[in-house]
Amino acid sequence: MEKKSKVIMITALAALIVFIAALLIGNSKSSKIKKLEKFTAQVEQEYQNYSASDLEKAQAKFDKYVMKVEKKDLTGEETTHVNELKGECKGYFAQAKAHLILQDFNKAVDEAGDEVKGVIESMKKN
Repeated sequence: MEKKSKVIMITALAALIVFIAALLIGNSKSSKIKKLEKFTAQVEQEYQNYSASDLEKAQAKFDKYVMKVEKKDLTGEETTHVNELKGECKGYFAQAKAHLILQDFNKAVDEAGDEVKGVIESMKKN
């Protein structure tokens, strides 16, 4: 029974060490930067299809990633890389916003077009 207890204790201790190591690695600045890189790549792939709600959610998520990265003590090279990623994301967000504005404008023009046609028809009758 005592040998079995030692094996269980060693296994539990090993699991605890692995858990702590995973926490430390997951909380490192390089992992935070990698998450921002992955998020930027995701935004690049999806921004053209964002709805207003999607854009708002993406910007909130972006702000969280940036806040977590900027809490870390970054080197000059890391700061430059993070700033580049921030610029890319903000560029995609601006394009998504412009696309949404253009969609709204086109919709308004289409709706106004029918009204203008009606006005012209009524004027032809008079």
